[in-house]
Amino acid sequence: MRNSGATIKNLLVLSTLAVFFIAVGIFVASNLNLPGETEAEIGEGQPPFRDSFLYGQHSPFATIAERVKPAVVNISAESVRERPYHGLFPYNDEFYRRFFGIPPERFRTPQKSRSLGSGFIITEDGYIVTNNHVVKGATKITVKLSDQSQFRAEWVGTDPETDLAVLKVEADHRLPTVQLGDSDSIRVGDWAMAIGNPFPELGLDRTVTVGVISALGRKGFSFGGESPSYQDYIQTDASINPGNSGGPLVGISGEVIGINSAIISPSGGNIGIGFAIPINLAKPVIEQLISSGTVARGYLGIMPQQIDRDMAEALSLTTTEGVLVSEVTEDSPAEKAGFEVGDVILNFGGSKITDLTQFRFLVASKKPGERVGVEVLRDEKTKALKVKLGDRAEYLGLASTERQGDKGERYWLGLEVVTMTRELARQYNIKYVHGVLIVGVYPGSAADDSELQRLDIILEIDGRRIETEKDYNKVANSLKGRKKAVSFFVNRGGINQFVAVRPE
Repeated sequence: MRNSGATIKNLLVLSTLAVFFIAVGIFVASNLNLPGETEAEIGEGQPPFRDSFLYGQHSPFATIAERVKPAVVNISAESVRERPYHGLFPYNDEFYRRFFGIPPERFRTPQKSRSLGSGFIITEDGYIVTNNHVVKGATKITVKLSDQSQFRAEWVGTDPETDLAVLKVEADHRLPTVQLGDSDSIRVGDWAMAIGNPFPELGLDRTVTVGVISALGRKGFSFGGESPSYQDYIQTDASINPGNSGGPLVGISGEVIGINSAIISPSGGNIGIGFAIPINLAKPVIEQLISSGTVARGYLGIMPQQIDRDMAEALSLTTTEGVLVSEVTEDSPAEKAGFEVGDVILNFGGSKITDLTQFRFLVASKKPGERVGVEVLRDEKTKALKVKLGDRAEYLGLASTERQGDKGERYWLGLEVVTMTRELARQYNIKYVHGVLIVGVYPGSAADDSELQRLDIILEIDGRRIETEKDYNKVANSLKGRKKAVSFFVNRGGINQFVAVRPE
């Protein structure tokens, strides 16, 4: 009985302890909230503790976007396309040409077209990087900043061979900038963020999309007829669409690792295959464009060929490294240095040649006029050559910094005129008066920015009477270089009026 009593006593003690700890547990659980704090208040505007602990309130991309977006700009590039225009007559009508005595090619209707893209500011004083294809052929480039302010951009230089361009805007304050990163340090699978203006006609400024680096070293593409000579694209599945061109591809550190340039898509929209120019490829190009407005590359004058396993076996080579010379251009630096078809280039300027892409970039990195030592394999023996490189732009006839819109600048202030005649008055159903008829106003020109119009008849310029094209040219030549506005007295629809034109 004694043992039975002890057992009952022990059970009572354990039961009491169990009830005590359960009560304590209920009390603690019900009092985790501070006094006056409700469950709704904790949940309002705050993430769960677990998520907050692991990720913070926002993803890391939010901070990156806030840092980079102010430096991303919208670019509107206007260009001109001309077509002959003769009213009721076809442009090549022989009767028209003979009867009116005016060559048909003199009458042209400039047609304005516009391309929209993105760019990003790299210096506080307003240098902007974008794609060449965004501003190619532009006569007028307008840049819109994140604060909605707009600037007329100055053309600094462009490099079609890498599809890069640099613009400049003048602002009265320091502009937000991006930080340029190191594209050689990225790996496939790294996070990537694209920022730009997709489908700009919809007003989708500074859209942020996120993906990963899908592949590196992509090359051999032709995008819409454009085929940059130097390709080493970063592939990403961050959404890139029309209008994103020229915008930054940003890494997880918030630094620019690439310049969004192209997509592959059967529909014209994003399918997860976009390409960006590596920033390390762009940096030396940008620096040269800013410093001199042009890009100088070394030129050798050969047709280099990749060596695959079959070719290596056929040539009795022990490796696929090096490049094979399949052609030597006549009168080129290579011919003068003694290169021959069939040579295998093993070393160029102290660098071992591994493949064709590396070799082409290596030659391009050298300066025109630089003397470079080259080691070639010829007839199973190595031979040392010394070559003085030429200028690639000069040899290939490239005009990397030619401003595409200069065609309209043949005409003073962007105007094309002819002496007014009664025949022209009948042709265009306007009143005949002595003067010169405006037959062309080039979009993006000073005249286009004024109130002058096609078919206006110019009677006076700067107070001087104009009756013939000769009078016009004489006055125009005397006013070239003038900075202040020029007064035009014109007849429009039988009514005379003054128009002021401010030269650019």
